[in-house]
Amino acid sequence: MRSRLAGLLLAAALWATVAGAQPEAPGAIFRRGNEHAARSRWDDAIGEYGRLAREGVKAPSLFWNWAQAATAAGRRGEALWALMSARELTPGDASMIREIERLRGELGLDPSEISLGFLGDLRALARRFRFDAIALTAFFFSILAVGRKSRSFASLVLLVAGILLLAPFLAAGWREPRGVVVQKDAPLMDAARSDALALANLREGEVVPILGEEGEYVRIQDASGARGFALKNDVRRIGAE
Repeated sequence: MRSRLAGLLLAAALWATVAGAQPEAPGAIFRRGNEHAARSRWDDAIGEYGRLAREGVKAPSLFWNWAQAATAAGRRGEALWALMSARELTPGDASMIREIERLRGELGLDPSEISLGFLGDLRALARRFRFDAIALTAFFFSILAVGRKSRSFASLVLLVAGILLLAPFLAAGWREPRGVVVQKDAPLMDAARSDALALANLREGEVVPILGEEGEYVRIQDASGARGFALKNDVRRIGAE
């Protein structure tokens, strides 16, 4: 009897250990983050949202709620990063674009200071207005016009138009990765070391090209053209955590 009872207790303990080792469902983490936000515990909410991002969750609602919590906590650079990451997932969402513009104004940044670069901005525009769908339509009608002498020129025009409309997507592989300065007065340093000389302070919310990485640092170029290193915690890559 005792051996049977001991066996049952051991089995229960093993089951509890296995159950406790199961990863927590993303939905539960997201709800807990929202509960923290509802109670104005902004840092706790951001911590839960960050945990989801580190686990590979990428959803517009996650970044949107993250941006709201960061704004309420006074972390506007981080809020801008979250919104720009959300825009990568839903480029046509007008509310995302309005919020980005509102934060840009509050941070006193020029439109050029939150630019994704020529190719990045072109790709964002193409995704927002669904250039891909328009291009496919143009290709479809160009095929219909093939073989008809009276419409050969129209077929060529539609074909060229389709190629031009797809160009921003095809050229996306050449665009530089960009990051957002999420910390106020983050230093731009001359080397990737903790004892490096600070060359300048970066503007919170500024979008900068990421030229490379070295350990816990990224090599960047600010709006004035100055190049240097910044901590990854200070400059967060758009669409990543």
